[in-house]
Amino acid sequence: MTGNEPKICRLQLAARGCAESCSGDRCAFWEPGGAVVAGTCVLERLAVDLERPGLAEYLVSVRERLEGARERDDVEAAHREFAHRLGKDV
Repeated sequence: MTGNEPKICRLQLAARGCAESCSGDRCAFWEPGGAVVAGTCVLERLAVDLERPGLAEYLVSVRERLEGARERDDVEAAHREFAHRLGKDV
């Protein structure tokens, strides 16, 4: 694979049989990189056996719940900031 080809999400492939591009840092299972190491999927780093019956489907549902919670937190934080600013401006 060259650097230009998208990386396939192994979890999505194992759970649902569809080849989707890895969403990288938008995924709840992504570990950001640093000065020394590049970002990576925690499931790949830990060599999680996604062929175990039911595990991939379970991990997809966990990821969806985590990502939903993260998005709700962002929305709620933005709403609080807006309400705070509105209260100061009134």
